[in-house]
Amino acid sequence: AHLLGETLRAQQQTIAQLQTQMDDYEDYVELWAHEVKTPLALLTLVLDNRRDTLPEAVGFKLDYARNRMQAFIDQMLYYARLRGARRDYRFERLTLRSCIDEVLDDYRPLLEEKHIRIERQLADETVFTDRRGLCFLLGQLVSNSVKYALEKPVLTFSAAVLTVRDNGPGVHACDLPYVFEKGFTGDSGHEKSKATGMGLYLAREIAKELGLTLSAASDRGAGFEIRVTFPVVEE
Repeated sequence: AHLLGETLRAQQQTIAQLQTQMDDYEDYVELWAHEVKTPLALLTLVLDNRRDTLPEAVGFKLDYARNRMQAFIDQMLYYARLRGARRDYRFERLTLRSCIDEVLDDYRPLLEEKHIRIERQLADETVFTDRRGLCFLLGQLVSNSVKYALEKPVLTFSAAVLTVRDNGPGVHACDLPYVFEKGFTGDSGHEKSKATGMGLYLAREIAKELGLTLSAASDRGAGFEIRVTFPVVEE
């Protein structure tokens, strides 16, 4: 009995130490993300105030770089939060269109670089969810479509089940069960080397947190589609 008690106390101490390490890591990531946003905010301010004095191509490249840095910071921050113990979601009634427009504005430089045409087949559909989490999820879907865009790319948003569809290369049927796995990048040529395989994985993880369901559909060579199903909420 004495030996068992000592073993249990040792395990509890180990668990407490691991929890402290996890809390320290999460605190560091939160602090790092906060600190690095200061130079990004300065870059944004300079771009906004001096855009007329910069060559258009230079302004676009700086805007593009700022956008990519912000996207990677958000991705890392959400990864840390999903692995940590903190949950700070704020569920509210909001329109899909407002969230989609917010994400498209954030990703504007990437969309313009690939000359992607946006189609919104939406009315005023509303959902009950966390705005920040949903926008992050949608951002991962948009980023994924941008990454694999081909000639004359089109990105389509439609509801009632929110569908985000591109006309890119798609994936093989045998790969569909794995598109949400961490590290999966498919076999789409040179773009594969630029992919981290984290976007759709993080989209699925945040969907779990928000009570959403993600499913993928694709025909190789005929586009890729993600369906986001929202839970029914009684008023």
